[in-house]
Amino acid sequence: MKLPPYILLSFAAVCAVFALLMWFVFLRPATTKAAQGVITYKVLKPAGQYVQYPTFTSGSFYTPNIIPTSECYVFVIQVDQLSASLAYSLNTVASERFDVGQKVNIQYQERGLPGILRRIYVTSMSAP
Repeated sequence: MKLPPYILLSFAAVCAVFALLMWFVFLRPATTKAAQGVITYKVLKPAGQYVQYPTFTSGSFYTPNIIPTSECYVFVIQVDQLSASLAYSLNTVASERFDVGQKVNIQYQERGLPGILRRIYVTSMSAP
């Protein structure tokens, strides 16, 4: 069965719009901004493991990959300039320098669709 060209072109246009939207939300270059906040929580996330299940192709069989994760501390930072609480994780050695109630400087990037979706990624945290 052969599909008419207008259906194929419509499908290609929808796929192109979807790809452009994904690039704009997740991959486009974003400026790094700075802000100051206060650490409100410090939670230990224990070591564990992540299991990655491969996809099956052409009848072959693969076993799952077990990927170990190390323990870390997750910091919740209240930033008044953004009126938001942000999370950032550090390994246990680097997190010894930070405590609850301490002021910190953060570097962050904002991503998303203006007016619809807003996501803030903290890229680094340091003491003032």
